Formats: sequence, structure tokens, C-alpha cells
Amino acid sequence: MSKLDPPTQLEKISGNVVTESALSIVALLAGGPVAPLLPILAKSLASNRQKQRVESCLQGINEVLIAQGAAIQNLSDPQYKLINETVLTALHTTSIEKLTYLRQAVQNTLNFEALGDEEAVLLSRIIRDISAEEADFLIRNFQNQRIQLGALQENNPHALVIAPEGKDELVLAGLISLGLVIPAGPTIDDSGLMRFSSIVSKVIVLLKGPTQKNY
Repeated sequence: MSKLDPPTQLEKISGNVVTESALSIVALLAGGPVAPLLPILAKSLASNRQKQRVESCLQGINEVLIAQGAAIQNLSDPQYKLINETVLTALHTTSIEKLTYLRQAVQNTLNFEALGDEEAVLLSRIIRDISAEEADFLIRNFQNQRIQLGALQENNPHALVIAPEGKDELVLAGLISLGLVIPAGPTIDDSGLMRFSSIVSKVIVLLKGPTQKNY
């Protein structure tokens, strides 16, 4: 009998062999008429490309965890949850740019010692659903105090103006749905304006790479 390979740091964190095909797992759980379709989908060229992207990301995450062996032994429960949820998110992420952000999120979580239980739940949900374009927008524009969609009669000098019917308007809509952009306030001066919510600073701490900067 061949000797089993020891579990990787990534497998120890996730509690399972994460490189197993996510579509195969879904097929087992789904049942019903959709189940036969999923293995067929897994044979597509797109599925092969996805497998390569995910395996590359997971290998990178495993290297990060190996390099931080001491930190792994002292993970708090919120850190463990956030890393685990980030790995699971990688399994169904097709964007190379977002996979890069997910790898960075694992690296940054190891240094995020003051992380509470509720923050871990909220940040896990945000990291799961945020797109790479939305993350880029946060990092580039977080220094703006206010956000303005279209031109009002009186422009706020501290507001980032987003042109209607453009790409940034769609990105802004996504950030609003995630609760990362909220109404600025009840005052007359803030009427019609929006701002970044307080959790955005921590989202950026998680996603931002060492070579990125706020513009």
C-alpha cells in the first residue's frame, strides 16, 4: 500500500482536500435533473481553464501558509473562518484578477489579529461577492469623502463624480448592493451624495497588495 502524502497547510486550514473538483461536489449534492448536466459541464474547455486557474491560486495560497507556519498555529477563530471562506470562494471564482485578490486576502488575514467574530462573518460575505473591478474601485477612490452620481447643480469639491450610464456606474451599483457605499447623511449639504461605509477600510486592508496604493 502506498504511503499517503501528508496534508498541505491549505488542507489543514480548510479541513478537506480543496483541490477536488467543485463541480463534482455540487453534482453529488444537487440530485434531480440538474445532476447529470454538471459532469458534462466539467468536461468543457472552460472547465479545464478554470481548474488550472484555481489550482494555481490554491498553490499560491499554500505557499503563503507554509511561509507563515508559526502564525498558522496561533490563528484565532475569526481568522480561521475568514481564511477558510476565502479558499472556498476561490473554488468558484473565474476571474484571474479576483483570484489574485483572494490570495492576498489570505496573506493579510494572517496579520489581521484584531478581527472579531461579526467582522469575520461580514468580511467573508463581502469577499465572496465582490468583483475585482469593485475592489479596484475601492482601493483607487477610498480617499474621496463623498460620491456623486452625475453632476448636481452645485458640485461638492470633495465628491468623486461618477458619470451615468458608464462602467463605473455599474461598479457603484454593485458596491451599493454590498453595503459598501451608503447615503452620505441627512444634512442638506449631503443631499443626493453617497459615501463609503465604515467596513470599507477593513476590506481594503484585506485585499490590498503590497505594491498597490490609494490614488
